[in-house]
Amino acid sequence: MKEVTDYLTSAAFTLSALIVVITFLLLAVIKKFLIKKVAYTGKDEQHRNTFIGVIFSVAQYVVIVAAVVIILRLHGVNVFSIVTGLGIMATIIGLALQDTLKDIIAGINIYNSNFYKVGDMVRYNGEECDVKYFSARVTKFQSIFTGSTYTVCNSSITSIEKIKDIKVLTLEFNFDKDSKKINKAFDKTAERGKDIENIKEIQNLGLISFGRQGAIYGILYKCPAHKDLFARMELIKILHEEVMKSGVKPVFEGDVDVSIEK
Repeated sequence: MKEVTDYLTSAAFTLSALIVVITFLLLAVIKKFLIKKVAYTGKDEQHRNTFIGVIFSVAQYVVIVAAVVIILRLHGVNVFSIVTGLGIMATIIGLALQDTLKDIIAGINIYNSNFYKVGDMVRYNGEECDVKYFSARVTKFQSIFTGSTYTVCNSSITSIEKIKDIKVLTLEFNFDKDSKKINKAFDKTAERGKDIENIKEIQNLGLISFGRQGAIYGILYKCPAHKDLFARMELIKILHEEVMKSGVKPVFEGDVDVSIEK
């Protein structure tokens, strides 16, 4: 009898190990299938890459829970009876999983509401960040300035600013400055800006508003948000050169007229 018991115990452990291996293989197959069939097909690549993170994280929980239940049953543990009979245990498990469930629900809401997708540029905690990874539970943001990565539970994200691809570069001039010279400098900037890498569209908007000290002129351009930093730097350099050539000095914060008496 002891030999039979030892054999069954040994078989149960062997099957448990086999189930663990099968679980990891199954998760790898699911991930590979999603990447091949879903992630990089169709027009909206970012949307599909976000979708794969949600689906895989949910599938991961389902497969792991199913594997644990099967292993426990192999060892003679009636999981369903325990959960049904021990209300306290069920309550404890429910409380333990409360935050996880909140994160999953928030992740589904973020996906359905299209808050952001993998590859989008957003402003998080005052920093411009690239969305590097998204799952049902967490989102990973990477700052484009420092390179720091932030891993945030989805339930903690209640609002976020998605940075658009369309930008406006502005400069303010005193009212008495020659508008023709200003517009000429902005026209030349827009023309040269077409050669800047990653800038897709660009045009001189001319006079767009009035500021505290003068007239505000602007240039509208379109550039992928995660490429905007260097493209904008190049455009600012060109605008500076053209404005200097025009001989029209713009207004800067803190500009004051200083008179020196001899």
